Amino acid sequence: MTIVAGFKCDDGIVLCADTQETIEPLKRHVPKLRIEPKREFYGGDTAEELMVAFAGAGDGPFIDKLVSRAWEGAQIGASIEEVSSDIEKSIKETYKEYGGIYQPGYCPHVSLLYGIKMHGRSLLFRADGPVVNEKDSYDCADTGLYLATFLCSRMYRNNLTLQQATILAAYVLFQAKEHIDGCGGQSHVAILRNTGGSQLSEELSGINKQIQQIDRTVEQVILSAADLTIDEEKYNKDLSGFTKLLGLTRKMHQDEQEQWKAFRQILSGEQKI
Repeated sequence: MTIVAGFKCDDGIVLCADTQETIEPLKRHVPKLRIEPKREFYGGDTAEELMVAFAGAGDGPFIDKLVSRAWEGAQIGASIEEVSSDIEKSIKETYKEYGGIYQPGYCPHVSLLYGIKMHGRSLLFRADGPVVNEKDSYDCADTGLYLATFLCSRMYRNNLTLQQATILAAYVLFQAKEHIDGCGGQSHVAILRNTGGSQLSEELSGINKQIQQIDRTVEQVILSAADLTIDEEKYNKDLSGFTKLLGLTRKMHQDEQEQWKAFRQILSGEQKI
């Protein structure tokens, strides 16, 4: 059980997933996001370079097989259209092959979200079993599907930036892990930028802390705003407190980002302890 979601922006693609995998009676944490080619993604790739991010929900070993074969076939294409066609062909061929190996009705049926970046463009797709469809906004899959879709329908808009989509992804994962049994573990987000470096980000603690603090108090402000029996002084006090909280959590998030930046500089040797 898991939650995966993908978002298409003008400047790239964002995919996200939790890490909890439940095999009754055990729970374990495994990465469900994969970016190819494998390496660190902190600004090294160019707009021309092919990169693909995959997020799967369902049978883990079968997802691994689908993704490995899809990536192998994707490297042949000379354009983003050819790459998307080659990946779709690979997915269909894998299902056809393993459908003949498994007993009838027992071949795994998984959901796979994937984004492709190449030549300064990006595309988002969803594969349900062997059926592949392009997505022009967002999509979600597996256990947290209904909650995630509800949140995205309220918060997603066509002009979201990659950073805003990353925040939305973190919020969707936070709510799914809070309220959906089977979703849990760390929040992982893959960011494919049309130009500049792409990234598999696990440094979401600052965003998550900010989201948790705001989420606990925003309902109070909504109720106060709609309750005309509350006098203006009480309403303004609630609103002022919420505004101060926004500023405080934003400052805490900024401070944590600076700490992560300094930490990476120390590890890379750019900054001495």
